[in-house]
Amino acid sequence: MRFVKGFTLILVVCGIISGILIVQIGSSDSLDVDNHNPLENTQIIPPKVKNLIEPIYPVEAKRAGKEGKVLLQATINVDGKAEDITALTTLGFGLEEAAIESLKNSVFYPATSNQKPVNFKVRIPYDFKLLIDETNMVVIPAGEFQMGSNNGDTDEKPVHAVYVDEFYIDKYEVTNAQYKAFVDANPEWGKDQISPEYHDGYYLIHWIENDYPVGKENHPVVYVSWYAAMAYAKWVGKRLPTEAEWEKAARGDLKDKIYPWGNTIDGTNANYYKDIEDNGTLPVGSFPANAFGLYDMSGNVREWCLDGYAATFYVNSPKENPIAGFENIEKAISDFMKVRKNCVLRGGSWLNIPEKLRVSERTSRSPNATNPNDGFRCVMNVKSKASNH
Repeated sequence: MRFVKGFTLILVVCGIISGILIVQIGSSDSLDVDNHNPLENTQIIPPKVKNLIEPIYPVEAKRAGKEGKVLLQATINVDGKAEDITALTTLGFGLEEAAIESLKNSVFYPATSNQKPVNFKVRIPYDFKLLIDETNMVVIPAGEFQMGSNNGDTDEKPVHAVYVDEFYIDKYEVTNAQYKAFVDANPEWGKDQISPEYHDGYYLIHWIENDYPVGKENHPVVYVSWYAAMAYAKWVGKRLPTEAEWEKAARGDLKDKIYPWGNTIDGTNANYYKDIEDNGTLPVGSFPANAFGLYDMSGNVREWCLDGYAATFYVNSPKENPIAGFENIEKAISDFMKVRKNCVLRGGSWLNIPEKLRVSERTSRSPNATNPNDGFRCVMNVKSKASNH
């Protein structure tokens, strides 16, 4: 047995949305090398990375907020591939499996001894780290779902299969307190400073100057236009959801259901109009979450989506990551101040009857419209996409 100063591969996974943001390679601790070298003048050059494959952060780990360092032991063979891979940690949540899969698919320049390739045993740590506050966001896994309803309005037809990439979505609708932080940091979006072309005259009408009503800090912000929602989302490093993302998230992985929780509705499910005195919005999270852990996907306030409204969009909707009214998501975000077409609202509100709270229900308004029952929540992209799609 000879001890050689080896080469530890350090893979740091740290991005805002759990993708690979930094890949750092460097020398580290001494490694045990099972390589008997009888000649004193033998020179071993450790392996180097040729193509390091990014691991996919497991959905179950992200949902649980699980972080940690996975330590793998492997032999880099003479062909530059890792073999005999063993996990020396037991973090669970699929982290060891994700690291092993990444290492299997990676390619190295093999170690050499006197300029000839040799097997070389190494230990490789993969540091999985989530830097966003996942207490207020939920990851929605990539996959296909059935969008629309054949029993709803014309613009909800036909039911069609849609594939959506993995994404994060806010657990709750954006609150008055959160929106006030945006207004304080961006005076041009204040109640009395906003440009007239970006609202209809009722923007934050219930606020006193730039402060929300007393005791309403945890209520969803309302009387905000699509432009204002887009500006807020951009400020926090997020964006509005597409209709497809919103509906997939709202369905909570349930199939062929009318509401996010099932097929019936009563006062224990959501905040909606019940032919009695209307109390307006309620604090976010006042009702049970759906299967994805999302609150108020139906009721409380309708929520702005990224899409421009197109009544017949479902007839020829793209099968993957559809968005109506724009060339793509990036274009919608970059040009949002120029938009003049109607935009989509989803989810129904405290002013709506149960029919309007259906998960497939579509509504649209001018992007400058502000109403007492319209708010929003945000999403974020996940950079690491499923490798098999």
